[in-house]
Order: sequence, then C-alpha cells, then structure tokens
Amino acid sequence: MLRVLIAFASSEGQTEAVAHRLAGRLEAVGCVVRLRELGSERSETATEAWDAAILAGSIHVGQYQPALERFIAAHAEQLRCLPTAFVSVSLSAASRDPAEQAAIRSIAAKLFEKTGWQPDRTVHVAGAVHDNRLGWLKRLVLHAILRTKGVKPDPSGHTVLTDWQAVDAFARDFRARLGPSAS
Repeated sequence: MLRVLIAFASSEGQTEAVAHRLAGRLEAVGCVVRLRELGSERSETATEAWDAAILAGSIHVGQYQPALERFIAAHAEQLRCLPTAFVSVSLSAASRDPAEQAAIRSIAAKLFEKTGWQPDRTVHVAGAVHDNRLGWLKRLVLHAILRTKGVKPDPSGHTVLTDWQAVDAFARDFRARLGPSAS
C-alpha cells in the first residue's frame, strides 16, 4: 500500500477541509494516509516513512502560514526525494482575473524559493469564508472582497467557493501519478 503524508496549515478551516477531502479520496483507492496539522504538537513528522507527500496551506495577506514554511524548510531535503504536490488555498483561486492568478502563483513561487523545495505539482484551490470563524472587521473586509468579485455572501454565513470536483480530480491524478502500489 502506498503511504501518503498530507501536512497542512489552516487558518479558518477550509484548507483543513480540503486536506480531509484529499485524505478520504486517497484512502478510498487504497492509500494509507496520515494527516498532520502543522503548528500542532505532533506536526514535526519525518517524511522518511512515506511514499509521497501533499502539503497544503492558505494564502492570507500575501503569504502562507509560518508553520507551513517552517515544516517545508525543515524537511525540504526529504521532500525532494518523494513524489510531492502542493495545494494552495485562497479566495483568489476562484478569480478569472489573470493578474490575480499570476499573484497567487507568484506567492507560491516565493515560498518554494525561500524553503528550497519545488513540488512536482502545484494546484490552486478556491477557499471559503466562514463568518463564525472571523472577527467582525475581517468578515466585513472579506464580504466586501467577495462582492467586488460578483459573489454574494451566503446568508448561512458559509460562502464556499471550493470546487470539490476539481479537488477529487486532483486526488485521482495524484494517485495515478504514483504508479502501482508497492504492497
């Protein structure tokens, strides 16, 4: 069985939801998956025991979480020896504006340059706004950003822009690129 590490940093929970979705899809096709939330006590998981790794983080104010950056920098050498992917979650990933798409690619490239790691594949996934996880000012700002993009915040307080079918397709593609199981 292929062993896959999914290490993630999540600020408001959407990156965590994406990581869990990926884990479920990979487990459904026979992979053994270990989820690690970076910044938690047990986040310094060594990668030697894994056949592949997916790292995930979200962009906030032009950068990823410091815990994600520290983990990548600490394990860059091991990560370079594995098939890897990086999942970047942001509201801008839902945009069709070429400038916004270029900006999120640039933020990811800066992370890779700073940490000395280049994943085999990077995918940008649209995030979400969960009002109950935000302070009033941040909620106000994010709702204004959504409206400028033509998105009306969901009255439930959970405006999810994530394309779950695309996340599922990424999981299938990642698994297929790993080749046959070593079982």
